[in-house]
Amino acid sequence: MNAGNSLAFDVCMRTPVGTRTGRMTVFCNTDTVSGRLDILNHSEPFEGTMDRDGNCRLYGKIITLMRAIEYEAIGKIAHDSLELSIIDDRYIFEITGTPCQL
Repeated sequence: MNAGNSLAFDVCMRTPVGTRTGRMTVFCNTDTVSGRLDILNHSEPFEGTMDRDGNCRLYGKIITLMRAIEYEAIGKIAHDSLELSIIDDRYIFEITGTPCQL
């Protein structure tokens, strides 16, 4: 991915209670990445690092009805897809995404 790119993805997050949908907006700058994850009726920022091949490590928070989940996500972001594993102290959530309009 190139520095200065902005991408948006329609995402699906697989959880123990079913699949949840949302949107993820990603802003890339050289080796850093930031953006927002809009899911479960909340919009929360994230930030992290990403290499030239799109391999990334992100840090953020997801708000559920029961608690706030501080997470580390590891995966890959490309122009045509997004695949992340979100790891918190209890679970691993898989997120996949397809491009959409900003």
